[in-house]
Amino acid sequence: MHATRKWGTIFLGTLAATVLTGFLSPAFAQATATAARDWAPLIAKMAMGIGLTLALAGSAMGLVVSFQALLAGGAENFYKNIAVALMPSTQGIYGMVVFFTNMDKFDSDPYTIAGKAMIAGVAMWISAWYQGIVCAAGIKSILEGKNTVANALVAGAMPETYAVFALVMTFIMK
Repeated sequence: MHATRKWGTIFLGTLAATVLTGFLSPAFAQATATAARDWAPLIAKMAMGIGLTLALAGSAMGLVVSFQALLAGGAENFYKNIAVALMPSTQGIYGMVVFFTNMDKFDSDPYTIAGKAMIAGVAMWISAWYQGIVCAAGIKSILEGKNTVANALVAGAMPETYAVFALVMTFIMK
């Protein structure tokens, strides 16, 4: 098996398990055992930490990709295209919003908090990573004279919408 296939399989398996856990976490809330309730806030805090980590890691990965393209354009083009390169940073901010708006609910609704955190974290991680790729392509296109900053910003905003959807869903989920 090629190394790429191996990592792809590991990635997809981890992603599937995380998403499944997020979707099934409200079902775990039906448990009435006292021992399960004692562990629930800890599980919610760990899920929230993982969700925040995924959002921040996705932003970092997206920024690495977009800034590579930005730096390839040279010093004279750096500040002209920096807005496009900075776009993947917002998912990390959204992850912090999810974290801080749910910090006081660990004891009252831990399983819903765990589900919110995992769903938002995975969505923000993937959207930021791919947004960096789209932004890098936009910067390259601008540098080649084929495109404008406005077009690159619009294209970069498309993956962003799914991070915004995930953020909005954390406020809607009960």
